[in-house]
Amino acid sequence: MNATDIQTRLTEERTALQAFIGLLEREQQILLSPDTEPLLDLSTEKTRAAEALTALVKKRPQYISAEPGKIEAWLRSNAAIALKVWQDIQKLGLQAQQMNKTNGELIQVRMRYNQQAVQALLGASEQTAGLYDTKGKTNMPGSGRTLGSG
Repeated sequence: MNATDIQTRLTEERTALQAFIGLLEREQQILLSPDTEPLLDLSTEKTRAAEALTALVKKRPQYISAEPGKIEAWLRSNAAIALKVWQDIQKLGLQAQQMNKTNGELIQVRMRYNQQAVQALLGASEQTAGLYDTKGKTNMPGSGRTLGSG
């Protein structure tokens, strides 16, 4: 495989990574909005994009015969025209990693908020559980006097 072919393959990988980052950005916007319903559809899209990206990465050893930490040096020697694309991939990979971490933190915040809301609702329902008897009459704890009596 020649240097141009290597550059083309790496460009495909970079494009897939950029698309994945676009999905992470959408995910972050949804997580910051009140309506998280679109996350369900996005998760399917994100899974497909991650699988496509993984497939491209797994093919890399077919055209770059270097260990992961030595790819840049290998490209300098064997396909220098692809070096810029590889450097872009490295930067984008770090960006994707950071965005994924941030989104995970946002999900944790949402989960804590939801848990607190559920606990507040449960607490309120326990406090009001004894207000009515089986016949629907008020059963207020207290002095036993009815309202308006003196």
